[in-house]
Amino acid sequence: MSYETNTDLESTPATGAPDSAFGHLIDALNAAGSVLIAAVMLLMCADVLLRNLANRPIDGVAELVATSIVMIVFLQLPATLRHGRMSRADLFIDPFIDRRPRAGKRLRALFSAAGIFACGVIAYASWRPLLRSWTEDEFLGVEGLFTFPIWPMRALVVLGAALAAVQYLLLVIQDIRESLAAAGGDAPNATRKPGAQHE
Repeated sequence: MSYETNTDLESTPATGAPDSAFGHLIDALNAAGSVLIAAVMLLMCADVLLRNLANRPIDGVAELVATSIVMIVFLQLPATLRHGRMSRADLFIDPFIDRRPRAGKRLRALFSAAGIFACGVIAYASWRPLLRSWTEDEFLGVEGLFTFPIWPMRALVVLGAALAAVQYLLLVIQDIRESLAAAGGDAPNATRKPGAQHE
């Protein structure tokens, strides 16, 4: 069984369902992250070619790549959760849910609640640096050679962490609902296809 069964939001109408505005938003951010990955790859290839063939490297590549990695992570984090692709150790939780669906789903909801807290802390801790970088016009790079503002990266950190917290909340709600259904004699696991991917 895969955690994808917990994030199968397509199977039941919910605020995180794929036809909702929230679902479209995080999938759009995920697509933007993929585009940014491609752009970074092209930038790095161009820098290597120009450095070796013409001895004219592109200024600021190292800073741009480092910043882009952070942006990519937080652009794609909510969709990673939504589609059940977050790395985790399932040695305990999956067999436990198989044996005791009600208790297992409530335990998994507790894990998701910890995710809400962690992402909330990240969003909160990043808010003031975002405001400071906006008001004080902070930048990365070497002044006079190559600089770019840092606030877009921090804005995406806040946005991605906040949306990930909302997605964790949806997982908590879904697990609690399924645990109540299991307590009432319904077994949602039996009707689902473990590991099914939903794009």
